[in-house]
Amino acid sequence: MSEDSEPFDRDREVAAWLRDHSDFFVRHPDLAETLRVPHPCKPAVSLLEYQNHLLRERGQRLHAKLLELVSIARNNDRLAERVQRLALNLLDARGGLDELLHGIKAILRDEFQADCIVLCLAEPPPTAGLSAVEEFLRPDVVGLFDDVFQLGRPRCGRLTPEQAAVLCSQDASNVASAALIPLGGESWRGLLVVGSFDAGRFYPGVGTLFLERIGELVSQALQARLLASGWQIRSGDSPSARGNG
Repeated sequence: MSEDSEPFDRDREVAAWLRDHSDFFVRHPDLAETLRVPHPCKPAVSLLEYQNHLLRERGQRLHAKLLELVSIARNNDRLAERVQRLALNLLDARGGLDELLHGIKAILRDEFQADCIVLCLAEPPPTAGLSAVEEFLRPDVVGLFDDVFQLGRPRCGRLTPEQAAVLCSQDASNVASAALIPLGGESWRGLLVVGSFDAGRFYPGVGTLFLERIGELVSQALQARLLASGWQIRSGDSPSARGNG
């Protein structure tokens, strides 16, 4: 063993011994007060000062994390209240399918401060008599958003220029992020788009639990209204035959 390696080996032995005897400086407080530890931003400080500095930094990180968790909890509470109000409004909705579709858009825009709301019936049955809601009939969204229908649950992110132009028309250039919520019932499919001018609102990876609940509520309300209007399920068009859309 070379002489140069001996100090390094001794340092490792001392460090290992101190890790195994973490109370050493408790039993020898005079050493803790006299030891000097290099500090990246200041001259050498005592071991106690250095430990206090580390503890303060750790406390600040924990405090910041706690504030973040509190903020998330408050946001979730607000979202839960909005979803509940949406459910109550849907239960209280009157009128025909046309009034319901317009009502859903108005509720979502008011409750969730959305900059762009698009509600499409992608695959309505041809015998349903939906001429009154022709503006909502958009079979082209199936091809544009096939990945969303295949996924069967909400997806968040940016719209392609083609998607934005088709869905949001005059607001297309301003929609920076969107939540895409597939809708569906017995032999019909639809799409709900909640768009925002804020690119950070519906970013990929954001939680979609509340969006799934919204999709379920809207789908159920539309299904009930379609059935109430006398729409009949076509033979061979059961949900299992059509997939998860």
